[in-house]
Amino acid sequence: DVSDLYPDTLAFAMDSTNQARYCMDRVKEMTWQSEDMDLKTQSDDDRLAFYDVEVFPNLLVICWKFIGEEASTVKMINPTPDQVQKLLHLKLVGFNCRRYDNHILYARANGYSIEQLYELSQRIVEHNDRSAMFGAAYDVSYTDIYDFSSKKQSLKKFEIELGLKHSELGLPWN
Repeated sequence: DVSDLYPDTLAFAMDSTNQARYCMDRVKEMTWQSEDMDLKTQSDDDRLAFYDVEVFPNLLVICWKFIGEEASTVKMINPTPDQVQKLLHLKLVGFNCRRYDNHILYARANGYSIEQLYELSQRIVEHNDRSAMFGAAYDVSYTDIYDFSSKKQSLKKFEIELGLKHSELGLPWN
């Protein structure tokens, strides 16, 4: 729902020097919010679950936790496809997950081996290979914080900006 942007967008359209009438008509035709959806059918639990995925040549790590539960991070080490399928029933929230993490989860849930996941990860990250991504994977997460963040930057940059301690894993990605 981005209907709160309507007045600003209409004002911007009215300021057009050559095509004001056309722009205003286009703004009036825009869809500003999606239809209401029954999210209960998509999730077994109403709580938001924040998650992250890391892939190495012989290791898949998925960590997640429900919002507000500080000491309850679940660490999944080389989870089975069935375990990942169960995870997909949660309202998953990630950071830049539509670009990477969702595709890894989707592939694992569909039976990709750890080695195949690493190859997929390399294609996505190192080669920016759009054909390595799955159309259905974009909807795996409930939302992606990066999509609605007003400042588009990495988590590492947010940590530095906020004065938080950043620690790298210390293992080579390759």
